[in-house]
Amino acid sequence: MTATQPKRSRTATFSLYLVVGTLLAAAVLGAVLIIVGDQANVAGRAWLTLLLVAAFAGAVALDSVAANGPNRWYLAASTIVNVVLVAVGLNKLWNGWLQPQNTADPVVWILQIWVFLLIVVLLRVALLVTQLYWHFFVSRAKIALTRVTGMVALLLAWISALVLAIPLALPEADWADWWWRIAGAAALVAVVALVVPVVVRAFEPKPPKPQPAPQPIAVFDPRTGQYYVPQPPPAAPQPPPPADSAPQVEQGT
Repeated sequence: MTATQPKRSRTATFSLYLVVGTLLAAAVLGAVLIIVGDQANVAGRAWLTLLLVAAFAGAVALDSVAANGPNRWYLAASTIVNVVLVAVGLNKLWNGWLQPQNTADPVVWILQIWVFLLIVVLLRVALLVTQLYWHFFVSRAKIALTRVTGMVALLLAWISALVLAIPLALPEADWADWWWRIAGAAALVAVVALVVPVVVRAFEPKPPKPQPAPQPIAVFDPRTGQYYVPQPPPAAPQPPPPADSAPQVEQGT
């Protein structure tokens, strides 16, 4: 009798195809940009591209451990976030769309690297908050108010993260003053909204705690000078029930 092979889930299959496609696209894009792209510091860009792809593969391998956890959607969501980060990183490494023009300046390189790391922190923290809040305040919510406030908090958290990350990913665009006002307001509202589900969950009805069993009280015996726990008297033996007398049957002579 042969053992059945475990089947891969749909989210794992989607993540696998997405990872393979991203790695292939990164390799092809890097090769094309080496040939026809900006020729300033090609070797450094190539090594940083390999480092970025290796970090992406390592992050996906770590996320695959949580594929069978309580949040089955986490692997697919984390893979999508990592793909976006790889795209942003390649755009910055190879001086792509709406990036600074003076790529030979070391200050521009250092600034671009730190800006990219800030984008990574923003999106990964938003994903971590989503994982925690969905598990504790949506999936395990006991009342509808906790579930609704948790979902609203996650929506506002992602809006604030994206509003802050997009200008960092495309720094050369003309970002108006109203955009930064929206970013500040969204960040403030998101922080307050993340606190609301915690407060609501704290006031959820709690199940009654089991009462502890009564503990026996020790009694001091003056004759022995020691404490002892009185034992209940043994139950008196019950007399056996009377046996039913069998009906006598008259026999004919």
